[in-house]
Amino acid sequence: AVGEGGTVLTSQDGMNWTKRGTGNSLLGVTYGNGTFVAVGEGGTVLTSQDGMNWTKRGTGVWLNGVTYGNGIFVAVGPLGIILTSPNGVSWTPWTSGTGNSLLGVTYGNGIFVAVGLSGTILTSP
Repeated sequence: AVGEGGTVLTSQDGMNWTKRGTGNSLLGVTYGNGTFVAVGEGGTVLTSQDGMNWTKRGTGVWLNGVTYGNGIFVAVGPLGIILTSPNGVSWTPWTSGTGNSLLGVTYGNGIFVAVGLSGTILTSP
């Protein structure tokens, strides 16, 4: 779990948690392809293989949410920002077709779904 002030909480059993700190507030975290990826304010991107030791990365772009599916990480942010990454380290920007801030993204049943302000809903395979 992630949160304000760069808080990262880890748990082996979902009941007992260990707090770790990283700096900037974190707004989303996901796991895929053997890697945890956390995103947040100020373009913060963190990656971890074990959820305990984190490496600071960065995009220079504020990110509100991140998910993993179909072999790729997808992150979203203000002004319709969408970034994709095969590994959580190198990121590619994509045109979303909206200027509305995107607040969250998820993957299921073969479709990515991003949601944002003013009722914005975007989908992509």
